[in-house]
Amino acid sequence: MIARKGIWMMLLSAVFFAAMSALVRGATGVHSYTMVLARFVVGTVLVALFFVFGLEKMRWRNWPWIVARGVSGGIACILSYWAIQEVGLARAVTLHHTYVIFAALFAVPLLGERVGLRQWVAIFTAAVGTGLLCGVGMQAVSYGDLVALVSGIAAGFAIVCVTRCRRTDSASNIFWSQSIFGIVLVAWPAARVWSPPTPAEWLVLLAIGLLATAGQLTMTYAYKFTGAAYGSLLSLLSPVLTAAIGILYFGEHQGAGFYTGAFLVLLACADLSLHPVRRSAQDVADALMEETASAKPVLR
Repeated sequence: MIARKGIWMMLLSAVFFAAMSALVRGATGVHSYTMVLARFVVGTVLVALFFVFGLEKMRWRNWPWIVARGVSGGIACILSYWAIQEVGLARAVTLHHTYVIFAALFAVPLLGERVGLRQWVAIFTAAVGTGLLCGVGMQAVSYGDLVALVSGIAAGFAIVCVTRCRRTDSASNIFWSQSIFGIVLVAWPAARVWSPPTPAEWLVLLAIGLLATAGQLTMTYAYKFTGAAYGSLLSLLSPVLTAAIGILYFGEHQGAGFYTGAFLVLLACADLSLHPVRRSAQDVADALMEETASAKPVLR
């Protein structure tokens, strides 16, 4: 029951992120720093409204992990957006999604998760599938490639931070940390390249921010129930859905590599659904406690 709940929330987050990526693709006249800043500002305002109207309490309990999540998540987002404009969407997205592997590596010593041989095979299969899906060839590694890879490392660490924070802090508070620290990190670069968006571009920026917020909140909530390695693998469905939007809406031509890669990603996700990563006893106990609490009726 718990794993299934996390799976559905992670799939929903993939839908939100795929829709956001489609909008980012169409906003060719807006600088990546501006889009990142808009994403963080919208997220900050929305979560602040939760606090103002009493839907959520503004409270950070685990400060070290909250700060680590905010900084690493902000860096990962900024670098990935920058890399997309430098090396192209396919290469940047593929290298960024190596965070699945880095999340699994970080989760072993930091969260006590146990990744077996079968899970490592699934992670490797998903990584290969993502590369085929995005059409990455054997090209020389450029500076932009390294930046995209660093974004994947930062994102992998951020995923571990999210899972650790979910033991003590709500999804809204954890996401708020990324938005706040992200604004601090990107404000100066965005100011240097600032160009007033058109009214239509303002609407696109707002939509990007809303979809990113929805994707982040559902993803953060899901990690409470899936764990870092398992959850990050499921999130690989996002590039699959993004590519599907490219085919159906933008009329992009895809070859055999896309279909092979999509099949491998889905196969790896299905295998991990049947054979999940073994989580630490603390994470399992926390997830059970939250599930039990949410099932109890409210007494007035």
